[in-house]
Amino acid sequence: MKRIPFGLGVLLAILLIAAAPAQATVTIRLREQSGSGQSGTAVLKAVGDQTEVTVNITPGPAGVDQPAHIHEGTCANLNPKPAFPLSPVRDGKSVTTVNVKLTDLLARPFAINVHKSAQEIAVYVACGEIVAALPRTGGESAGVPVWAVLLLGALLMGAGYALRRRLA
Repeated sequence: MKRIPFGLGVLLAILLIAAAPAQATVTIRLREQSGSGQSGTAVLKAVGDQTEVTVNITPGPAGVDQPAHIHEGTCANLNPKPAFPLSPVRDGKSVTTVNVKLTDLLARPFAINVHKSAQEIAVYVACGEIVAALPRTGGESAGVPVWAVLLLGALLMGAGYALRRRLA
């Protein structure tokens, strides 16, 4: 009789991990700066080779466009030259598709900042670092949870073992 290797379950679990979808959406927290009272979130969603950025913060002055950008660096140490401009935040909302992969934004330090107005561009009212969301820190992940992959791997290993015993 033909034997099925015991490691088949392990191999299948590894293949499932490799085939698990990459993180498709990341939510970052935009923290208040300069006593603005404006904070909220930015949701970054992978759209092929581009990233859709949705900013949702506490509204500033009614009808005022607030410039927003993605910069290299962190909120504490931003490169002053924007890497990717975003649509101005108006009444707390902005949606922009930028020409960069989400994985590239997650690969090195980037931050999103929102300015008070075009006239007061030097005043930052909200900022947040773009980092991969990890379940332990309360972030959201669109990928398969690690516990599910491990459970499936254990089930596959058990099924492989049972099948091996049955064919023996």
